[in-house]
This record gives sequence, structure tokens and C-alpha cells, in this order.
Amino acid sequence: MKYITGTFLFIVFLFTYSFSQDTIKSQPLSPALPADDLPSDPPSRFDLVFNRGLMLVSSTQDSVPISGSNSGTFFIGGGIKFPLAKNKMGIRVTPGVAFSRIQYNQTTIKTFPTIPDSLSFTLTSEKHSLTYVELPLGFYLNISRDEDNDPKFFVEAGGYVGYLLSASYKTKYVNSDGQRVKTQVSDLEKIEAEFERIRYGLYGRLGYKWASLYYSFRLSALFDEFANDPPRGGQGYKNPVIPPMEVGLTIFL
Repeated sequence: MKYITGTFLFIVFLFTYSFSQDTIKSQPLSPALPADDLPSDPPSRFDLVFNRGLMLVSSTQDSVPISGSNSGTFFIGGGIKFPLAKNKMGIRVTPGVAFSRIQYNQTTIKTFPTIPDSLSFTLTSEKHSLTYVELPLGFYLNISRDEDNDPKFFVEAGGYVGYLLSASYKTKYVNSDGQRVKTQVSDLEKIEAEFERIRYGLYGRLGYKWASLYYSFRLSALFDEFANDPPRGGQGYKNPVIPPMEVGLTIFL
């Protein structure tokens, strides 16, 4: 009986092996795709854009001493891309919100926004905070692209326009009792002819993949030409020109 069983298993093995070999030989091989025809994902059309710019301040600006490392604009928006020429170039529209801060150093010859010898205390912090709804629009050029047709090295240049939503003035100081005091004057945007409602300018980027260096030049003024509430009172006091240039970093997610 064991010989019959062994012979049967041997025949089944030969039949199975022969069938599998014929099946493998009968299957056609898929043609290899040329390297240039490999499939790729479509390029991304949307990015979250985070931009941080620091104000470039002149070292000779003594009467309005602005702290460049603490002044500038933080922007968050949604970048919508419109690729052109097979994503070799395109247009990016980035509606968002910009938060600008102007931090003032305290020096003896400072004349704006307060004059030190006119105060009964010494300020430890003084700043203007401005919030804008903003719309940058730029033209980008992809110098090189990855396997998914997304940009590697790229340059971008364009302009932006924004509208002032809110403005405030904040200070910190230590009073005669040694107590730390914070003050905030809000809703300054409601004062007529104190801040320019519209701001606009130019910007440029030089980037690699998801990060880029950033530069902007504001063409509009931040403050109205004449102050509504001059530091020493009187008429005809002109607001200072705030430095228009910023440099920083942009992150795309």
C-alpha cells in the first residue's frame, strides 16, 4: 500500500511542477517603461505659507530708534498656485493675515512715539502692533523639479496689498512702588488720519523645496504724514518714516 501511495504522490508532484512551469512561460512579460515615461504625481496646487520678516533698520536712526531684531511682520496664508508651461513657471496667489510689530528702543534722544524726559517713569518696552488682511500675488519660476514635478530650486517675485484691521500701542514700565505695569491702547485704527489704511509693496523669494529666503520693500507709509497727538503737543508735527525693507524666511507646508 505504501508503494502505491508513494507512486501517486510522485505523479501528482510531476503534474503540478509541469503545470506551473507552463503557466509561468505562458504569462507575457510587461514591457519596461522608459526612464522618461515613469509616472509621477501631479504638482501640488496649494500650500500653507508662513512668512517671518525682520525690519532692516538704519544705524543712524537715533530719534526713532527701532529694534530691528524685534520688529517686522509675521504672515500666515494659503498659497494657491496656477502652474504654467508644464509647471516650469506659474502664478501664486496667497490670501492671508499679516501681523506687524514696531518695537522702539529707549534712548535719551528718542522723539517718537514718546519723549523720555516727558514721562514720569522709564519705559522697558514700547511698541505698535498692526494687523492687516493681505493679498500677495507673485510669479514663480521653477529652476529645477523633483520626480513628482514639484519645485526644487525656484525664484519668485511679485507684489502685495493689505488693509489695516486693527492697531494698538503697548508699553511696559516699573512704577515707583516697584510694580511692573503694562498698558495697551487699542482701536487706534478708528482714529481718522492717524494710520494709513492701505499698505502695498514688492517682494521676492529664493527657495529650495519647502523653504526660501524672503525680501520685501513696502512702498506705502504706515503712519499719516501729520500726527493727531504730537509727543510735545502743538501743531504741524510730522510722523517719522518707518523703514520699508524686511528680510526673512518663508516656509511652505
